[in-house]
Amino acid sequence: MAACPTKSITIESLSYENDFFELPQRQEGWQEAFCGLISSRRSIRKFQDRPVPRELLEKIVRAITFAPPGFTPLTVELTVVNNRELIRSAVPLMVEMYDRLLKMQANPFMRPFFKLMVGKETYQVLGEHVLPLMKVRMPALKAGSEDTIARGAPAMILFHAPAHNDDVFIALAFGLLAAHSLGLGACAIGLIPPAINRNPKLKKMFHIPEGNLVLSSMMLGYPKYKYSWGINRSPAGLTYIE
Repeated sequence: MAACPTKSITIESLSYENDFFELPQRQEGWQEAFCGLISSRRSIRKFQDRPVPRELLEKIVRAITFAPPGFTPLTVELTVVNNRELIRSAVPLMVEMYDRLLKMQANPFMRPFFKLMVGKETYQVLGEHVLPLMKVRMPALKAGSEDTIARGAPAMILFHAPAHNDDVFIALAFGLLAAHSLGLGACAIGLIPPAINRNPKLKKMFHIPEGNLVLSSMMLGYPKYKYSWGINRSPAGLTYIE
């Protein structure tokens, strides 16, 4: 049906009116426009104290729905939080969880149980990256003098599903690019999903359905700074096989 230009092919339970939309024709300059978009996009972690209009969030959600899934049916759900105070009130609960993890890792008697609880792979990521960072920042987080978790963002989109799903990362990429195209800044924060998943109060605050796991989070708002320069990066490794 999606390939038929005359709507001559039909499949039971699907209709052109409800399940499809007409694609725009490829235009001159698309490649340059796309390269300009992705080359100017960067992770934004400093935001203006300015709310995000609901219509822009709706456009981002619409863009996320264009993300092609690896396999149907779609299982990724979205929760759009356009309430800076609600996000801010959740941060201390997230800080509490990471403070407990730091104490468990520091305790030689609790460390084996901690490793067993989170799994070998997650334990390695926590031990080598997350917890050392949180240890340095914990005093300021506890004092409320900085927010290196939610970054003071006025809005947030949570991606959740009944089980781990790689489709969420495709959807997240579409959302990040859509926000940038609308003049907003955004970043993905990996610290937020584990905190919500391990705290029933946070799950309730953000209306996460019972049985769902938050797999990714996207913070967004108007950028505090305007950047004039991009950063040249290279992959950690690159191999061409021809």
